[in-house]
Amino acid sequence: MSVELVSARVRINQPSEVVLYVKAFEELRSMAVYGAEARALILKAIGALH
Repeated sequence: MSVELVSARVRINQPSEVVLYVKAFEELRSMAVYGAEARALILKAIGALH
C-alpha cells in the first residue's frame, strides 16, 4: 500500500502500519462535511479573516 503524505510517498506493508493509516483516515472522514454544511463552514472561515 502506498500512502501519500504532505512531503513524500511511503510504502507500508505491515498490517499494524496499515491499521494506523486506516484509523487516521476514518478519524478525518468522520469530521468531513459536504454540501451546505461545507459551504457554511467555508463562509465562516472567510468571515473570520475580515
